[in-house]
Amino acid sequence: MRRLLFFVIASMWLAGASAQLVQEVADDRILSFEESAAPMEASPGSTLSLSGDHYKHGSRSVRWQWSQPGAQVRIASPVEYLAENPNPRETSVSSFVFWVYAPQTLEGSLRFEFRKQGRTCAWFDYGLGFTGWRGAWVAFDRDMQGTPEEGMDEVVVTVEGAPAGELFFDHWILASFQDVRHHTADFQAPFINAATTMHWLVLLQSWRNPMPEAAASIGDDERRDMATVEERLRELLLDGRRPLPLETLRRQFAAYGITENADGTLHGKPVWFVRYAETYINLGHTEVAKLYNANRQTLRGCNDFLFQLAVAWNAAPEGSAERGELARMYVLLTRHLLDQGFAAGSAQGTLHHLGYSMRNFYTAPVIMRDVLRRAGLEHDVQQAMEWFSGVGEVKLPPEVPGMDIDAFNTSLIGRLASILMLPDTPAKAAYLEAFSRWVDNGYKVTEGTSPCFKSDGTVFHHRHHYPAYAVDGLSGGAVNAVWLLSKTRFAVSAESHDVLKQALLAMRFYCNLRSFPLALSGRHPDGRGALVPWHYARLAVAGSPDGSQPIDTELAAAYLRLAAGEDAYTRRFRAAGIAAEPSPEGTHVYGYNASLSHRRGDWLVTVAGHSRYVWSAEIYQGANHYGRYLTHGSVQLLGNGDPVSAFGSGFRQEGWDWCHIPGTTALAIPMERMKADIRNVDTFSGYEEMLLSDETFVGGVSLGGRNGLFAMRLHDHDKYNGTLRAQKSVFLFDNRIVCLGSDIENAAEGGVHTTLFQNYLEHESDPVVVDGAEVSTFPYEAELTNGAVLRDNLHNLYIVPRGRVHVAKSLQHSLHEETDAPTENNFATAWIDHGDGEVSGGDYEYLMVVHATDDEAARYARRLPYEVVRCDAAAHIVRDIPTGIEAYALFRGGEVGEGRLVEVSLPSLVMIDERKDALTVAVADPDLRYYEGPSDEKFDADGKRIERSIYSRSWIDNPSIASEVRVTLRGRWQAEGDTDGVRVETGRKNTVLTFTCREGATREVRLIEKR
Repeated sequence: MRRLLFFVIASMWLAGASAQLVQEVADDRILSFEESAAPMEASPGSTLSLSGDHYKHGSRSVRWQWSQPGAQVRIASPVEYLAENPNPRETSVSSFVFWVYAPQTLEGSLRFEFRKQGRTCAWFDYGLGFTGWRGAWVAFDRDMQGTPEEGMDEVVVTVEGAPAGELFFDHWILASFQDVRHHTADFQAPFINAATTMHWLVLLQSWRNPMPEAAASIGDDERRDMATVEERLRELLLDGRRPLPLETLRRQFAAYGITENADGTLHGKPVWFVRYAETYINLGHTEVAKLYNANRQTLRGCNDFLFQLAVAWNAAPEGSAERGELARMYVLLTRHLLDQGFAAGSAQGTLHHLGYSMRNFYTAPVIMRDVLRRAGLEHDVQQAMEWFSGVGEVKLPPEVPGMDIDAFNTSLIGRLASILMLPDTPAKAAYLEAFSRWVDNGYKVTEGTSPCFKSDGTVFHHRHHYPAYAVDGLSGGAVNAVWLLSKTRFAVSAESHDVLKQALLAMRFYCNLRSFPLALSGRHPDGRGALVPWHYARLAVAGSPDGSQPIDTELAAAYLRLAAGEDAYTRRFRAAGIAAEPSPEGTHVYGYNASLSHRRGDWLVTVAGHSRYVWSAEIYQGANHYGRYLTHGSVQLLGNGDPVSAFGSGFRQEGWDWCHIPGTTALAIPMERMKADIRNVDTFSGYEEMLLSDETFVGGVSLGGRNGLFAMRLHDHDKYNGTLRAQKSVFLFDNRIVCLGSDIENAAEGGVHTTLFQNYLEHESDPVVVDGAEVSTFPYEAELTNGAVLRDNLHNLYIVPRGRVHVAKSLQHSLHEETDAPTENNFATAWIDHGDGEVSGGDYEYLMVVHATDDEAARYARRLPYEVVRCDAAAHIVRDIPTGIEAYALFRGGEVGEGRLVEVSLPSLVMIDERKDALTVAVADPDLRYYEGPSDEKFDADGKRIERSIYSRSWIDNPSIASEVRVTLRGRWQAEGDTDGVRVETGRKNTVLTFTCREGATREVRLIEKR
C-alpha cells in the first residue's frame, strides 16, 4: 500500500494508556510499505519483510536482511523523473527522496542506480557507518553521476562492502520536485548540493574545517573565564523560568509513545523537522506543516519539551524521585531524537532554516550535562550540537566582515553551548577564542546590502533594513553574546560593542515608543512589531564599550524610558543615579533604508521610499499580500496612545485600506486586485516578492540633526502598474510637514490618490473637522473641490491649498494581509484625488501639522507657514517662514537660481539655514551608487521590466560609491571651524562647496561671511 503521509491528529491518554487517531493522506507517489514490501524485490541471499520496529511513515517499514556480498533490492516502477519543471513559475528540480535505518553500524555503502530498459542512466553511492535513521534529497541532474533520462523505469540498490547485515527502508519518493537551493550534504552523501554557500547548508564544510591551534596548557585564569561564561549561560537559560507541573510533563512525554525493549531498542513516534513538509508541496499537499504541529511531531516542539524537562529537573530537589523521573524522561527522549537522525553528520534531506527548530536542542544539554554524562550520552549530544550549530565555521578566521542576523538569532547560543560542553582543555580555550573572533566579526559594519550592521544604525536581513529580524537576532544572541563574554579574555572588541550599541540607539529613534513604523515592518505590517526593552538593559550591564563604565548610562537611560513597570534593572539603574532619558528629538536619515525619521516630543514621523537598490516591500505566501505601496513615499505619524503605539496612532489591520497608506501616491483599486502575484522567479529565491524600482533618486537630508527633507522619484514596477510615476518630496520643520508632488503619471485603470490620513475610529462619533466644521456624523463623505482645511480625529491639521479632496468616516472593508479573510472597521480617511485612469502632469501640495493647537490651526489657515518656491520636474523648493530654512529637492543637476543656491553639479538634496552672517549648508546625494549607469533591469518582448529577485543582482555586495556634489552659493563665504572634508572655494561673487557624499548620508558645513 502506498501512502503519502500519516498524521496523528490527537493523542488521548487515559489511565496511563495511549490511543492514537490516525488520518492518512493517500498518494501513489510515495512508498510507505504499510501492507507489503511491494514494489521492492530482494535478490537471492536476501529477504524483505514488514516491520513495526522502526518507521518514518505510517506504522511500518520494510526490513532488508542479507547474508552475502553484493545483495540487491530492486524496484520496477516508473521513476517519473522530468528534466524540466513543467511549471514555468518553479525553479525546483527532480529529486530522489528516501529514508534508511541502521540498527547496527555497517561498513561500506549503498549504490543507488536508476535504469531505463536495463541500462543504468544515473547513480550515486550512499555511505553506511551510522546507526539510527538517515535520509537524503538527491537531485538527479546536479547530484548524481551519469545522465538521468525521462522514462527511467527501475531502481536498483546494491550493498557494497558489507557481506551481511540489516537495514530498514521507508518513505521513498522515486522522483519529486524539490527547491533547488535546499538539498543538504552530510557524512553519507557529501556530494549533495556541494557548491552551496547558504549558511544553513554548509555544515559538512564547517565540520571539516581544521581546529584552531591550541596552547600546550591552560592556566587558572582561562579556566575561571570559561567557568564564568558557562555560569552566565546557565543563568541566562534559567532566569525567570518556572517549571511545568510534573503531570503536564508526563502527559507530554507520553505523547511521543517511547518504549524501550529489553535489548535497549527504542520505539516511538517519528520526530519531523518542519521543513520536510516541503517534500510534499509539489505533490499537491500544502498543509502538512500545520498537521505536524497538531500531531506534536515537530522537532521544535520536541526540543522545547526537552528544555522544559531540564528546567523542571533543575528545580526539583536533589535525590528526589521526581528528579529521577525527569532525568529518565529526558534521557529517553534524547536517545529517541538521536535515533531519529538528529545526530552528528546527519542532514536527512534538508536542513535549511534549521535554526528556528533547534534553538533548545543546544540549551537543555547545558543544564543536563551531568545527567547526559551518567547516561553515556554527553559525547554524542555534544557532537550533535557541534554539527547542527555549524560551529566549525568559527575555526577559520572570517574572510569578510559581518554576519547574517539569523546566525545571531539561531546559531550563536548553540555554537557557544556546543563549545562549553567540551572538557576544559587547551583545545576548548582555543575554540572559545575562535568563537569570540567570529562573534566580534559579526558586529562589523558592512557595505552594500550585505548583512547586517550598517553605518547609519540600520540592521540588514534579506538585503534590506529589517527591524523584525533585528530584534530576533538581538534577542537570540547579539546582545547576550556581548554580556556573556564581557569582562573575560573572550570579550568582543570595543569597536564591535559600540556598533551594537549604536544600532540599539538608532532603533529607539526610528521606533515610537516601541512600535515599528508600518514601512519598517517587513512582511508583517500588522502593527505588532516592536523593539525589546531588555536589550538595552542587558547591554547596559555589560558596561560601556570602552570599559570605562560598569553600567552604560546611555543605554540604561534608554531602558528606563522604554521599560514598563518596576524590575531588577530599573532598581539597579536608579540606585546608580541614572534617570530615564527624555524622548529623543531631531531628524535622522537612514540612507541604507531610503527612510527618514523626524521626532519632537513623544511623536515620530517616518517617511519611506524605495529605489533600484532598496526593495519596496517583502511579500510572501501567507504574509503581507497587499503591502505593495508601503514605501511609495509613505508618511506615517506615530504619536498617540498611552503609551504611544501603532494602534494608539490610528492603525488597525482589520479594515485597513492598503491602497490608502498615508503619504503614498498610489492606484486605488479593489482589494482583490491588490493581492500580490507571488512567484518563485529564479534559483536565488523562493516564493516571495521584493520589487525594485529603476530609479536612483530616493533619500533624505537633515540640517543640524533637527529638520529634514525627503524626496523620491516614484516608479511602480511593471509587474503591476509600470505607468505610475511621480516626483514626491516631504519637508520637515518642527511640527510642520510640507508635502509636494509633481509629474504624476498613470495610464492604468483606477483612481490615482495621494493619501493624507487613514485613522481607526475608536467611536463612530469621533470628530474630524472639515473646513472649520466639526463632523461627528457617521457615516460621512464629502468631496471638496477647491482644496481643504482638515483636522483628523487625532488632532493633526491638514491644509490642502488646491485640488480635489475626498474625506470620509466609514465602515471600511478589507482583506487580512496573511489569510485574505474579509475584515472591517471604522476609519476616518482623506486623500487628494488626481483623477481616474489616465493622469498626466498631476501634482499636489499639502501641509500637515502634527498635534496642531487651535492657534496654529487658525493662523495657518489664514497664512501658510511656508512658501513653495518651485515645484516642477527639475526641483521642489520650499522656504520655511518661521525658521527661514530653504530646502531643495533637486531632481536634476545644473542651474537652480533660487535663494542662496546658484547651481548644483548632481541631482541632490540641499538645505540652507541662514542666520545673520552665517550659513549652515547640508547636502546629500540620495543615490546609493552601488553601481553606475542605467538600471540593471531586464525586459520582456513587450519592453516591460521582468521581475527578478534582489538576490540575483550582481551588485548587492558592492560598496556605496562616493560622489562629489559641487554646490555654488551666492556670496563670499568661508568655513567656520572643521569642514570635515568639505572643500570651500571662495570666488569674487560666489562660493563653491564640494561635498564628498556616500551612503545617502548627510554632509554639513558651517560658513561665515568672508569680508
